[in-house]
Amino acid sequence: MNVNLSLFDELPTPQERMDKKLDYIHTIITNQNFKFTRKKEGNLNHKMYLNQRGILVLKIANSKQLGLEEDFKIENHQYYPSCFVIFDIRNDCQRIAIEDDVSSFSNTDVVRNIIEYTLKQYLKPYGLSIEIKKEYDQNEFWDLVGGLEKGVSMVRFHFSYPNLPRVRQSINELLSDESKAVHSKQTTLEYRTEETEQLELNESNEQLSGLVDASANSGHEIIIKARGIKKFLRTGQTTKSIEIDDLEAIVKNGEGDLFLSKVDKILEKLNSVE
Repeated sequence: MNVNLSLFDELPTPQERMDKKLDYIHTIITNQNFKFTRKKEGNLNHKMYLNQRGILVLKIANSKQLGLEEDFKIENHQYYPSCFVIFDIRNDCQRIAIEDDVSSFSNTDVVRNIIEYTLKQYLKPYGLSIEIKKEYDQNEFWDLVGGLEKGVSMVRFHFSYPNLPRVRQSINELLSDESKAVHSKQTTLEYRTEETEQLELNESNEQLSGLVDASANSGHEIIIKARGIKKFLRTGQTTKSIEIDDLEAIVKNGEGDLFLSKVDKILEKLNSVE
């Protein structure tokens, strides 16, 4: 992968770079020389279908071999199944939706890792990095702790730099502001009591509920120590998903009022994820 290391004579400040991060990502992905890269396995082909109003829709193709029998011999044939990926790089959203299609990639985590690894390489010259995590259902935490008969003695929250708007809305502003003030890339907050006692974990507690929501919305697992259980329990087992009908037809009909109305439907779907 060739990356231009002389993009700036002098790098902007860290805050200026963070403010322009989405612009950088858009420029990177839409550049004609951009390539997705799988670590240690080289580049993957992709095709851009849509670049409208902060939404990028593309397909990433995998490289696979299929053994077919011909004249009583097994012959390997190369083929390239693909899956859709939607980048929502509007400032108030910042999401990636990956088609769950096991015929192309074994699971969406494989695609997520490819995207994260690739963008990290391209963002290095900007003095930036990226972390892509899978969102999960906020109720997962409450269902988990609510089912522990002996209670919980420790809950640990861990956040990367809290730059997502939906995370800032949930997380305590002091925690967010302090992380920015000292340029902290990782922030950990832990509640702990004696092993013989238990924490009072109530959904009505606004600060606790905000931390739970921020963790789920940013994909950061919450680590839980339950009384009477040796191993730590972790959130992050559920998956948020949406259904978009006829996505291929939408992106291939790329003009006219009907097309724009269907793009609006994609935006509505992405905005509806809670």
